[in-house]
Amino acid sequence: MRRTEFGIFPVFRGLNGRLQVRPPVAYATEREAIRAAEYFAGMLGGAVAYSRVIDREAGTAEDGVIIGRFGVLADPPEVKTRATA
Repeated sequence: MRRTEFGIFPVFRGLNGRLQVRPPVAYATEREAIRAAEYFAGMLGGAVAYSRVIDREAGTAEDGVIIGRFGVLADPPEVKTRATA
């Protein structure tokens, strides 16, 4: 049976300034994963929320899809330019 799993990878900045990824944490819904990622980003520095489709009976999992990056991992803001006449 195929189903979608959701989770996050919490990330924090170590004493040496390098980013360190913590083990993944699973959540029941996309909304829960995104809210947890936002929370972890505020507390630790960053988080990546993801989803992936798995089939436990077949023992397979598709590649994960990033559904959000927060904190130090957030996507850079888009640069907006004005058209000039």
